Amino acid sequence: MFKGKVLLFTLILGLATYAYAGDVDDCESNAGVSCTGMQVNICPQGDFEWIYNGCGGASDYIWVEVKDAAGVGIAGVPFTDFWLNSCDPAKALCLCTSPVASDSLTNANGRTTLSGRIAGGLCNVNMDGSTQGIYVAVQGKIIKGNKPTCDINLCLIIKIKSPDLVFSAGLPCIVNLSDLGVFGNSYNKQPPAAQYNPCCDYNDDNKCNLSDFAFFSSHYNHRCL
Repeated sequence: MFKGKVLLFTLILGLATYAYAGDVDDCESNAGVSCTGMQVNICPQGDFEWIYNGCGGASDYIWVEVKDAAGVGIAGVPFTDFWLNSCDPAKALCLCTSPVASDSLTNANGRTTLSGRIAGGLCNVNMDGSTQGIYVAVQGKIIKGNKPTCDINLCLIIKIKSPDLVFSAGLPCIVNLSDLGVFGNSYNKQPPAAQYNPCCDYNDDNKCNLSDFAFFSSHYNHRCL
């Protein structure tokens, strides 16, 4: 009986927290990164690199401030209400059902961070910071930049790479033979060779070699869970 009451209380608390989250304003809200040159390697199985390693350290993160139309921070936004994707539709990522989760509920100022892993695939490495990069969405609303007009999406400079290199129509995000073919074309290549593919350079040393193949092979046949 006691266990049932605890579960009921938890459910009610969760629903109350969600209701308290309020109406997100995409112009008043904001986002950014803790460091410059962030790069995150992702896998459909969600078992590649952590965002907190994105600049070579162990304490990096994406920060988000969720606010309402009056500019007031919204506390209690759930962990699962955040979404990342490419600002450039041509470089859209393949994402699984839950690609990212915040580190905590938003605090009294509406602030939280993202430092975990991303479950997904494909690649986005060429960006100019305005129309290319990674956007953050909260409860389905993409945070806007170019304030106060807020007429474009806010694009964060974050490079995304994955062993899932090819979009497979009708399939979930998956690392398979098609991806191996793309990786093979870039193997043992480096700039300025035309065959060099920066999406296959997981340690970002301007070479696609055995160390990158070790990363690729360790995620072969991985797909969304």
